[in-house]
This record gives sequence, C-alpha cells and structure tokens, in this order.
Amino acid sequence: MTCDPAGGRAINAAGVQFPPVHYNGDIFLPGQANNFYTYPAVGLAVYVTRAKRATDEMFIKAARATANQRTDEQLKKGLLFPPQSSILETEVRTAVQIATLIFNRDLARVDQPEDINVWLRATLYKPQYS
Repeated sequence: MTCDPAGGRAINAAGVQFPPVHYNGDIFLPGQANNFYTYPAVGLAVYVTRAKRATDEMFIKAARATANQRTDEQLKKGLLFPPQSSILETEVRTAVQIATLIFNRDLARVDQPEDINVWLRATLYKPQYS
C-alpha cells in the first residue's frame, strides 16, 4: 500500500489479497480488485434471464454495483469492495441489478418476474448434505 508518499491517503487495489498495512497507528486493508466479484454476477444474470448477449454496459453495471456495496467504514480501512467473506451476497445483489438492466434493455428471453430479487435467489444452487 502506498502510504508514505501519499501520507496515508492513497487507495490501492491489486489482483491478489495482501496482508493488512499498519501506518501511523491505523490498520489499512489493501483492496483486491479481481474479476471474481463481477464475472459470476454477470454470468448468473445472463443465465437466469437467458439474455440475448452480454454487453459492456452489464460489466460496467457490475463494477459499480459491487463497489457501491462497500460501506464508508470499509473505504476508510482501504477497501474498495465489500469483503470476500460476503462474496455470495455481494454477487447476488449485483446480479439482481444486472438482471434488471437486461429486462430494461429488452435483452431477456424470459418474462420479467414480479420480484427479480426473489426470483433470482430461487435459482441459486444450495448444496445440502445429510
């Protein structure tokens, strides 16, 4: 993390997770900017809507939707995206926004459900073992 030259004000994101950085008594968590946040969400939305195609707009929507799910407190710690521990919920929320976009752009090959969130969540694979 680029703390010294920027006086602790820089926000950093890498393709892999780095350990926390201690600077001036604060702990910063270097951001991880990786496609594992967006690709599964786009794929899920495209799959459940049977979208005619995947567009650049969907990936832009995915990036923004993912980033908008992190809190101000997380940003103060240096996180650009929600923590990996909440990856499934992050991806589902993002997929709902992308599915909404797909319906709004008339790219879906299925009828729009009354509640996209409930409908999309019902399609998720939930492994259960006895």
